[in-house]
Amino acid sequence: MPQLTIGRMAKLYGLHRSTLYEAVAKGRVTAAINGKGQKILDLSEMIRVYGEPPGQKSFPLQKPTLQNDTLPDTPNVLEKFDALLEIVREQRDELRQLREEVAQLRRLPPPSDAIEKTATTHHKNEDPHGFRSLVQAIRDHTDGSPDR
Repeated sequence: MPQLTIGRMAKLYGLHRSTLYEAVAKGRVTAAINGKGQKILDLSEMIRVYGEPPGQKSFPLQKPTLQNDTLPDTPNVLEKFDALLEIVREQRDELRQLREEVAQLRRLPPPSDAIEKTATTHHKNEDPHGFRSLVQAIRDHTDGSPDR
């Protein structure tokens, strides 16, 4: 439903703005704030409280909906629609094939060279600065020397 400022809604209903401000203040009508900081009222809220706008046979803010018989009868429209439909079907089939391929790849074991690289990298990262080897060398050196 359309939302209008309090002033425009009052004009539509033939009310004074202060009447609507009072209704909002007392909680009879719910208002919101738009991006410009103005209080706005939803038409459905106004219909709930005050009924349909007076003197309106059909609401002027409502956009008319197109009926099937008012659509242009262009022969190219159906051809274009069929072409787009075929493209969508092709993309759907391609997506299905890609998903199957991914599922198959996930079932495969990892390559053996990847396992070796991972193990080598992990071993190097265990002692990245050589601290353990330095400690081991110190221990070896002190174990072979006489006690102090």
